[in-house]
Amino acid sequence: MKTTILIFIDWYKPGYKAGGPIRSVSNVVDALKDNFLFYIVTRNTDYLETTSYSNINTNQWNEVDNAQVFYISKENTKRSTIHTLIDEVQPDIVYCNSFYSPYFSLIPIYYAKKKNIKTILAVRGMLSKGSLGVKKTKKKVFTQFIKWVRLFRNITFHATTNEEKKDIEAVFGKNTQIVVANNLPKQKIGAFTKKTKPKNTLKLISIARIAPEKNILYAIKILENCNQNILFNIYGPIYNQEYWNECLKTINELPVNVKVNYKGALPHHEIDATLQQYDALLLPSTGENFGHIIIEAMANACVPIISDKTPWRNLTTLNVGFDINLSNPEQFTTIIDKVASMDEITFNEMAKNAFNYSQQVTNNQSLIGQYKQLFQL
Repeated sequence: MKTTILIFIDWYKPGYKAGGPIRSVSNVVDALKDNFLFYIVTRNTDYLETTSYSNINTNQWNEVDNAQVFYISKENTKRSTIHTLIDEVQPDIVYCNSFYSPYFSLIPIYYAKKKNIKTILAVRGMLSKGSLGVKKTKKKVFTQFIKWVRLFRNITFHATTNEEKKDIEAVFGKNTQIVVANNLPKQKIGAFTKKTKPKNTLKLISIARIAPEKNILYAIKILENCNQNILFNIYGPIYNQEYWNECLKTINELPVNVKVNYKGALPHHEIDATLQQYDALLLPSTGENFGHIIIEAMANACVPIISDKTPWRNLTTLNVGFDINLSNPEQFTTIIDKVASMDEITFNEMAKNAFNYSQQVTNNQSLIGQYKQLFQL
């Protein structure tokens, strides 16, 4: 008999604006469907949206790919609904995917523990130094309260990297029960396709929410001193309007050889076709516990130019891209000009290396075993 896992996550498919966590959970369900029964409880709207999805039944179970998904309306998002759903599913495991969410982590964890159900919490990068640095005081007070009431005592934390394990231990102590299971990338089948790239030009793309932790303003500023012809198109929902206004001001001050455009949020099913139109991904984020878009970029022969605050390191040594320290914005500028100055043959050598690297990552079968260990009763 299969183990039943009840997943709580604020946003899920067909939503896409919340980015990585949706893909992380979806990829787990797809990869482990033969081993476990998955039920998912989520909102009936996408991230930053108020209109419900048109193609789902609200406040009912829906069959979505390889899981049963319950989409809760705003009016029905309350403690009693969460309790009822847990009682109805009778799961062996409750698996939550946010450190802060009241209805999709805190309440499910409290009730699951009361019923002696194994409880797992994936913090999804929310305890990294970069994340904790945003709204620092508010997050510190919340964390102290959680520790005081011992809500997360006797649960299992899911860390997606050894670095995230250290982040969790820094907050909750060395004796915390933590299982490391790396994020599962989506398996892609395809062949490398050469890019057409004129010398002294570079088409850059960013696919991320417009928020300080994604460092979009930093990305725009490092283009100010580029000498080559640069096109930088930005995709993603605007999470912080004030921050975006700063970005717009900087865009208006860029030199004539640099063009920056905002293209809005990008549906997930359009990501591959869109990435194929660009040469490189520019993502100097302050922290990523995985960074699905980085691997997806490489899978589409897009060279990553990213910060060193992600799991994807030593890219230069592997000749698949660049991971650069954020304290050195001049190096970002130099690298961007260097890649822009490459001729098509030289550039495609690196792009092919990036593609091959992505294939190794997405076909790593050992990751399945890590999740079996995480979900072991």
